[in-house]
Amino acid sequence: MFGQLFRSKKGTVRPYWRLFIVTFSVLAVIVLNRIILRVIGLLHDTTDSQIVAGIMDLIAVTGLMYVLTTKLDGRDFSWAEIGLSWKPNIFVFFGGGVILGGVLELFSWGMGIAQGTVETPMTSSIASISVLTGTTAAMLDSFWQEIAFRGYLQTRLVESYGAIIGIPVVAVSFVLIHLLVNPLSPLEVLTGSILFLLVGLLYHMTGSLYLVGALHGTLNYIPVLLETWSQPLDRAIVYGLALGLVLLFARVREHKFGFGVKV
Repeated sequence: MFGQLFRSKKGTVRPYWRLFIVTFSVLAVIVLNRIILRVIGLLHDTTDSQIVAGIMDLIAVTGLMYVLTTKLDGRDFSWAEIGLSWKPNIFVFFGGGVILGGVLELFSWGMGIAQGTVETPMTSSIASISVLTGTTAAMLDSFWQEIAFRGYLQTRLVESYGAIIGIPVVAVSFVLIHLLVNPLSPLEVLTGSILFLLVGLLYHMTGSLYLVGALHGTLNYIPVLLETWSQPLDRAIVYGLALGLVLLFARVREHKFGFGVKV
């Protein structure tokens, strides 16, 4: 009886169980890492401790995805399974993610400045913070999240139910999980959902976690670096426009060349 509830007739794990298993397992390993850091005295709000935590989280989540891939799915594990295939173009994808994140943030600021809702960046903070270590911490944090939710979970749901269902389910679920640690307004939930629809679509199109990981990390770090945050509505509009352009590009490419991304 339980086996029928857990797996479909095809033998695949049902999506709601997969979502629960991934979410619970990831939260468990992150909490365990924080306990370990607290015990050894490294859980402090410093960039160095954040880097250590990020490295631990990245290793733990990657190991978790290995276990889920080999035990839950019964597949052979490969880096490509979680979007981390080692190819020369990883630097192009990573750089593209950083640039795209910067452009999205710049346009969000532009809308805010035009409306008078964005304060002048506190550029003095740039001189007092290590950009390299801060960027590293942000990227580590974003990459383990993307490995779990785009590299593993979205891939499995898209395989079973297609992109139209798989991408939105993972995007919205990912944003709602943040409610466990941060109180988000309905507008912030909407903004986050649009952003991670974009992130999910980009991952679906390129298969590169380097692209979406760098994009995610850049969007997280730039506002912290400059101590300047745009308004959720401004971000929602910018992310929505970007999402529309990517969808249009996917449709045009599929129609023109006879191949592409079916969304």
